[in-house]
Amino acid sequence: MQVANQDSAIRERAYAIWEEEGRPEGRAWDHWYRAQQEFAGHVPTANGDRGAAPKTKPRRITKARIGRALKSALS
Repeated sequence: MQVANQDSAIRERAYAIWEEEGRPEGRAWDHWYRAQQEFAGHVPTANGDRGAAPKTKPRRITKARIGRALKSALS
């Protein structure tokens, strides 16, 4: 269940990022990756720092997973 909740949170944040950027086409991967990084606590700072090193290995994100997540978010 925790994985489903994590995917849901990432999907919702990626969708919000997409809307904040004016709903650009072809940027799904960028939005998903950014949302995942924020969720993992790796939010870049103004000086380019990527944040602390991850405590655990992040889940692999595939284009198929992003497509399913965005399709679900948009439906």
